[in-house]
Amino acid sequence: MLQVCIRVRPLLKQEKKSQWFVNKNNINSQNKSFTFDQVECETRTQTLYNKIAKENVKKALNGFHTTIMCYGQTTSGKTFTTLGTHDNPGILPCALRDVFLDQNVKCSIQYVQIYNEIIDDLLDPKCTSLQVINDQKWGTTLQLKQIGVKSFDQAIELLNEGEERRIYRETQIHDKSSRSHTIFRIFIENGSRYSCLNIVDLAGSERVSSENDINHETGYINKSLLALTNVINQLTEQKQQHISYRDSKLTRLLQNSLGGNSITVLICCISPGNITQTLSTLQFAQRAKTVKNSPIINGEKQIQENFDQQYQSTCNQNFNIFTYVQCLEKSNKSYFQDLVRLEQQYQKKYGDLLQQYRKDLNKLTVNQQNLQEVIQILEKNILISLEEMKQNIRLINEDQQYKLLIWGSGQDGRLGLGDEKSCKIPKEINNYKFSQVSCGFHHTLAICNGNIYAWGRGLKGQLGLGNFETILQPTKIENLKNATQIACGWQHSLAICDGNLYSWGYGEEGQLGNGDCQTINQPIQIQEEVDSIYAGHSQSGFMKEGMLYTFGNNQDGRCMIDSIGILSEPEQVPLNDIKSVSLGVSHMGVVTNDGCVYMAGTSVDGQLGTFSTDDEVATWFTQLDKFNHTNRASQIQCGDSFTLVLNTKGIIYAFGKGSFKRLGLSTTDNIYEPTPLPIEGHQIVAGCRHACSITQNGQVYMWGFNFHNQLGLGQDDLDQEPILIQINNIKQISLGYFHSAALVQN
Repeated sequence: MLQVCIRVRPLLKQEKKSQWFVNKNNINSQNKSFTFDQVECETRTQTLYNKIAKENVKKALNGFHTTIMCYGQTTSGKTFTTLGTHDNPGILPCALRDVFLDQNVKCSIQYVQIYNEIIDDLLDPKCTSLQVINDQKWGTTLQLKQIGVKSFDQAIELLNEGEERRIYRETQIHDKSSRSHTIFRIFIENGSRYSCLNIVDLAGSERVSSENDINHETGYINKSLLALTNVINQLTEQKQQHISYRDSKLTRLLQNSLGGNSITVLICCISPGNITQTLSTLQFAQRAKTVKNSPIINGEKQIQENFDQQYQSTCNQNFNIFTYVQCLEKSNKSYFQDLVRLEQQYQKKYGDLLQQYRKDLNKLTVNQQNLQEVIQILEKNILISLEEMKQNIRLINEDQQYKLLIWGSGQDGRLGLGDEKSCKIPKEINNYKFSQVSCGFHHTLAICNGNIYAWGRGLKGQLGLGNFETILQPTKIENLKNATQIACGWQHSLAICDGNLYSWGYGEEGQLGNGDCQTINQPIQIQEEVDSIYAGHSQSGFMKEGMLYTFGNNQDGRCMIDSIGILSEPEQVPLNDIKSVSLGVSHMGVVTNDGCVYMAGTSVDGQLGTFSTDDEVATWFTQLDKFNHTNRASQIQCGDSFTLVLNTKGIIYAFGKGSFKRLGLSTTDNIYEPTPLPIEGHQIVAGCRHACSITQNGQVYMWGFNFHNQLGLGQDDLDQEPILIQINNIKQISLGYFHSAALVQN
């Protein structure tokens, strides 16, 4: 739970009498009564610090992210509580004093203000309009350099320097009112442990007045505080799916402090002489004290666990995921007789198509010679398509098996090598040959001789082995046979066996399609005779008889269905003639046979190929103008807030979130329209935050997030532009979040 303390300041001269009265831990007015664990009246700030903050600062020194935040109306004493005076120091100088008592720690700081929804550096006037980013170590942070400090005096000097730049102004009720939110961040490294200590002084809410309200400051302050209130309300509602951290820069930057893995102390400052504003603050405090955080120690061995947990939490609000490339030589049958029947069906389909074209062409006013030329071209194209299909059928019938190379994070056994060691470069899984592989968030699936093997974390039953255990090496799922396709999502799995669709794993957002939103640790059949399958973060899909069906989390329209909410059963997407499908974290994309691209889901980072405001982030259906009959798309891949599109000429386009260079471009900025990459490709694959392009001859260029060595480069660079990796003859590649895998011909 958040630790909440109420601090009641004395009456001011202009305040006639008290409207609120304190009796131990109770606060009462004529009509209202509240009870809190900690209520302080005449306490000096030093004593207040010792009671509620000192122990938490010690925890920050031991590796816990910690936030101490002052909230309340204008004139309630927030800045006084935060900064204090020379004789009565506030929370911030007291915390700095205790941090530097430990001579073993290394510290750096940032001091920023949020003014009118713009984040500026108070220590460097040149650093303005700072962007909030996700960092694998510090969580939600800023694109801003940390300033190293070696002593308490040096830190206080920087604090005073920042205060001189902070925006204060005289208002109707305060001669020196802070007009911005400030966050003083102390980054602590103590041996192998690290943490971030945030001291937050929020600007106070007040009524909007046109007089002296320069740049509509009050409106911006109230809007950001309303966003903070909404986040607190959403966190206290157990059934709430989406937490609107992105509604303001304040809540975005404090995301880890609200419902994340931080220790958070909220000091609510109130005035005893004000009924309405104090009531609002007390109601906020009452809700806030029920918010649950999950603080953990941050250290060298815990970095990956932290990131797992933060990512899982965020995924429940916005968090979604992965799309993995399916094997190009795929079929919904596994026996030769079925393949022959499938070939006959295609022959009939193309024959009917040819006949229809002839009927349509005969209606046109053209001479006989032109008509015959058109028909000959059409017949030639159909014959080529038939031959390609026959070749695919022969490849499937031969059931070619390849060696499996795997690399990246080995935690939870997701590499299948018998331990939890990570691999910086690709390493072969011995004693097996596979025909298909799919990487999920924490687990992996692969097909060998029609059997499905699973390994990695099974906490949500995603391995399908009838338990919830972690498995360190490939283990066969006994009750599935004749598998032809597999797909891993965040914590769920899909497979086609004997032509039928099976699902298992985490199902509380409807991603299993079984209608009851239950988590299941064994495969269950949910559809018959499907052609292909797709797994996203918390949504799924399949193709059947030329139509696309999706199910799962559709809170932002990411399933391309207009009924927003949870889809516990498959629903048909309103598109025909589909060529390529990909499901990402919070969005999806479809390419049709005419080369057009359709997108759906969250668009805040540009992943739908369009610019949108925070109020327009949910889109259930939109078409991209960039791709049409003159620039035909052939394949699409969706990852975590970014999208890749491959056209028929081999040009790769990228758009969406740019952090960690996941777009393959030289910038880390967000890109809101399809932008060509400096390389071309024959096939594209997107993981969560890294991606690759496969060339015609089986070579691979990789780029993006590399903190866990999932690029297979053998080095620890955090991000890369497209770089050729040392693997040849790749037949299929799958990218998860923390790891990658490839099937390679000997």
